[in-house]
Amino acid sequence: MGETKQALKIIKKKWLQIRASKFFDNELLGDCYVASPDLLMGRTVAANLANLTGDIRQQSVTLKFIVTSMEGEAGIADVIGYQMASSAIRRVVRRGSDRLDESFVCETSDGKKVRIKPMAITKTITNSAVHRSIRKMLINSLVQIVKKHTFDSLINEIITSKLQMAAKADLKKIYPLKAVEITSLWLLAHEPAAAAEGEVKSAAEISAETEEPAEGAVMVKEDKNALAADAEETA
Repeated sequence: MGETKQALKIIKKKWLQIRASKFFDNELLGDCYVASPDLLMGRTVAANLANLTGDIRQQSVTLKFIVTSMEGEAGIADVIGYQMASSAIRRVVRRGSDRLDESFVCETSDGKKVRIKPMAITKTITNSAVHRSIRKMLINSLVQIVKKHTFDSLINEIITSKLQMAAKADLKKIYPLKAVEITSLWLLAHEPAAAAEGEVKSAAEISAETEEPAEGAVMVKEDKNALAADAEETA
């Protein structure tokens, strides 16, 4: 017949690495199953902070990354979010104290807008007038601190607890607090919404779905610290 058969082009997929930026010494975050390196751009992956710093005390914090550049066939990812586990938040709050939560948008020195969610814990139960004063001072203090730092510097201040200690010291002028914590911080452009295509999947989820990973599946780096944190969260 006059028809010609067109050969099907077989695209081979492979696992490519996703690494953190130099801020975290290019630590391996995971592997993504894609057909070509350029498909790594824009992929997101979550990492337990304890895996990146080696400090088991930070296993209750998760950092979210997004691939923004390439280095060979490896995707280089920058931090876009910081999230404290709900189980860790519950441990901070005790009876006989008040928990004050806030959420607001402010801007870093490099012009990046972030949503920050701080939490203040009082040493004793207090009245509404004190609550209003604490909330106002908490917001004013953090806005001033944030605008002095670039986004990368701000993340460093939070994971080293320097920002929390500075805010607590400011609020001490109004009322002595048990703790000031940052429960969440996100670049406003990447604030969590509905799950998107290319979202993170754990190794267990991938193997349960199919023998061959789906296009764009992310094999997250795991170790004993991360697994312990997951178990604690689901307990």
